[in-house]
Amino acid sequence: MELNRLQIQIFKKLSKELNLEIEDYLLRFSEEYICRATQTLDDLTEEEGDTWITKAYLDSLG
Repeated sequence: MELNRLQIQIFKKLSKELNLEIEDYLLRFSEEYICRATQTLDDLTEEEGDTWITKAYLDSLG
């Protein structure tokens, strides 16, 4: 299943916070958060999106 609208908005916010284009953000952090390289949101499943967002949130807490 593809990413939902809320997940897409979160990914855009995460990349914007780091002043990165979405493709650059995905390429830079995909290995760390989902253990595989990706460069487009279309390549992510809803489950991978949830995993990524959760890990990014936990990282932001310190």
